[in-house]
Amino acid sequence: MNRRKGKTEMSPQKIEMHFTEIMHLAARLRELSGKLKSTSENNVMQIACENRACWNSECADIVVQKEVKISGQLVSEAENLAAIAEEMESQARKMYQSEMFNYQLAATRIYHQF
Repeated sequence: MNRRKGKTEMSPQKIEMHFTEIMHLAARLRELSGKLKSTSENNVMQIACENRACWNSECADIVVQKEVKISGQLVSEAENLAAIAEEMESQARKMYQSEMFNYQLAATRIYHQF
């Protein structure tokens, strides 16, 4: 990207490359979010149940409560990651449209000499 006196020049290929890169990162973030949510909902809860079944005491109840709380927090964070991925995709689309519009506008601009 070259900048001269407030002007920006970016080729359509670079615009497309940046858009694709951001969309790929958002997809990876969404995938990570899904894995985190699945793990926290399934594996952590299964471990908590197994621990409770093997250990009968007041302390076991406290540990299970903490494990359930942590699992809920992980689910919440996974949902936050999914929301961030969605926002990244939305912003990437807007930026792509804006940059392509700017490129087309610059390509068709006619300068008059006075």
